[in-house]
Amino acid sequence: MPFCPKCKCEYRVGFTECADCGVGLVDTLPPEPQPGDLDRVTFVPLRSYPSRIHAEMVQEALSNEGIPAIIRGSEIFGTGTGLVEAVPPHMTLCVPEDRLEEAGLIADGIVDPL
Repeated sequence: MPFCPKCKCEYRVGFTECADCGVGLVDTLPPEPQPGDLDRVTFVPLRSYPSRIHAEMVQEALSNEGIPAIIRGSEIFGTGTGLVEAVPPHMTLCVPEDRLEEAGLIADGIVDPL
């Protein structure tokens, strides 16, 4: 049975393209990433965003394309006095170094970075 490599839907024999994604079908899906696989990946900054929700929107779009992404940053910092101080948020989205260019093209069409 053919499969879509992007959304992983299974199709009946005779179909050659995914109706949802518009990509060519494959006979077998690549193996799913295993725990620890990302430990060997070098993540580099892609873009910085004004809030976590902006970064999460791009992260989800990248995930839909099979690109792992992690968000680094914090919206709240301690002051050392036991008080919590809100600071302007700064969320940096990081992707594997070898997928940086592809991820940048996807990110450019979603949310404006800082």
